[in-house]
Amino acid sequence: MNADDYATQVRLLEHYLLLTLEAFDAEFEDLRFDDLAASQERLRAALEALIPATRHGLEALDPPPERVEPHRRLVAAASRCEDAAQIWQQGRGATFINSLVQCRQLLVQTLEELFALRAHLPVLGEYFGSIPTSAAANPGTGLIALAAGADHGPCALYVPDDYTDDRDWPLIVALHGASGSGREYVWTWQRLAAEHGYLVLAPKSTEITWSVLQPHIDAASVTGAIDRVLADYRIDRQRVLLTGLSDGATFSYLLAFLAPEYFAGLAPIAGELSQVAEPLLRRREGCEVPLLVVHGAHDHIFPIETVRSTCGLLKHLGYDIRFDELPDWGHAYPYRIHRERVMPWFEALAGR
Repeated sequence: MNADDYATQVRLLEHYLLLTLEAFDAEFEDLRFDDLAASQERLRAALEALIPATRHGLEALDPPPERVEPHRRLVAAASRCEDAAQIWQQGRGATFINSLVQCRQLLVQTLEELFALRAHLPVLGEYFGSIPTSAAANPGTGLIALAAGADHGPCALYVPDDYTDDRDWPLIVALHGASGSGREYVWTWQRLAAEHGYLVLAPKSTEITWSVLQPHIDAASVTGAIDRVLADYRIDRQRVLLTGLSDGATFSYLLAFLAPEYFAGLAPIAGELSQVAEPLLRRREGCEVPLLVVHGAHDHIFPIETVRSTCGLLKHLGYDIRFDELPDWGHAYPYRIHRERVMPWFEALAGR
């Protein structure tokens, strides 16, 4: 097979992979734990023909010599998608959360592999928001794994491919949920950040989740990571935005109240304000940081009634707060919410 024919076939199969990734995204966001069977059936229907066609189609291709290694990695990524779908389908009852975690881990590995290959993959390169001009991205850009340092834990950092140090760039600090990681959660923001020109810092909690009862532990780690990014990149200090999901949202309140000088805005998603914050609220700590609270009416972890009460209290205390209650959402990943709710709010803050 000549190089042109190979490229044409791969481009078609890239579209199949793209549809697969979008189907997973939709289920991660629309998942309702009180109706798992419906989610499993939707994913089965979406991927039943798509995944085998992708994997078999890739395996049948004979790549040119210079594409043998990228092709092998592409086949491996397609195979992981198939494994992830099978794990999702096999999840049952109380053990489904384990299936969810395993599925998510496989998809993160898939995304990392495809992102690294994006210079070779025009369709998926556009999905990730940019295509480097060569197989190697600019130094210091792309998806970067920051090892733990003296002042912070491990983090994932996304830097757009077109980053340059001739202007200031906004930064989103995104906190994962319980049992998650920055390596996993950064993907809920990567494509939007590429589109709008943001860096994304996704730290890992010190333990399996954030230190809500001793907030200074993770607060020191996250602010230490922010300081590192501020030292290494040209960041607009007036546009450092904080957000988090679930336990990450709960901790984001505490972090913004403990270190308000770092943040121009706070957007907790599907979390609640801990009672640990009470002394901070009495002193009106972080009152100058605007808040966007996003919560689903069907949240089975943090009841909507509690969040309504919290938002009323914060407004009464003089906090600058907007509350978006979502009547059809539960407790899941926020891809569409980031795009439709949080990013427009972050962008609007720049004009305030």
